[in-house]
Amino acid sequence: MVSGISGSSSASGTSTPSSGTNALTANYEMFLTLLTTQLQVQDPLDPMKAQEFTNQLVQYSSVEQQVKMNASMDTLISKVNISNATNLVNYIGKQITATGEQSVLTDGFATWKFDAAAAADDVEVTISNSQGAVLYTDKIDVAKGAGAYVWDGRTTSGVTAPDGAYSISFTAKDAKGAKVEVTTESTGVVDGIDFSGSDLVLKMGDVSVPLTTVTSVSGSL
Repeated sequence: MVSGISGSSSASGTSTPSSGTNALTANYEMFLTLLTTQLQVQDPLDPMKAQEFTNQLVQYSSVEQQVKMNASMDTLISKVNISNATNLVNYIGKQITATGEQSVLTDGFATWKFDAAAAADDVEVTISNSQGAVLYTDKIDVAKGAGAYVWDGRTTSGVTAPDGAYSISFTAKDAKGAKVEVTTESTGVVDGIDFSGSDLVLKMGDVSVPLTTVTSVSGSL
């Protein structure tokens, strides 16, 4: 599929210079016609007017060519975006890991990966819904480095939260009470692609994941 799109781009790129050459030829012929007419009717005592007229025509031709170049660039960018969009479809059904605080609760669990800058024995975990309401808190300790936190969807009040997007935050301190930085990543299965914005976005349920934040993909694309 991708090779077919690339071939289409090449074919289009071949026709563009031909159109530009034809336009240049037409401009040159128009320029000669107008210049000849100007020479026939100009004031012999004021020859500078012809020179000014010629400069204006040259500027006109330059601007027109710049407009055509910009149009060609827009076409090229559009074809590249189409190619990228086509490639993104291959992410559907794959499990990805991406930087960020949001993950998807589905089938009774949501998973976040995290990385602690140092060991911490006083860590408060807070899970919130998409409106920012705190649903669950937990107290854990973590070792330095990578780890994972799995939430079973049970809120502090004992109610099972519905499937959807949830955010996690870590407030961590070491044995001396110093703050420990904890970065988070979410994992989930891609079930859609959002092409509506200027950036292409992967969808994991209600969670939007910019492609630039993806750190790993399970399986080959």
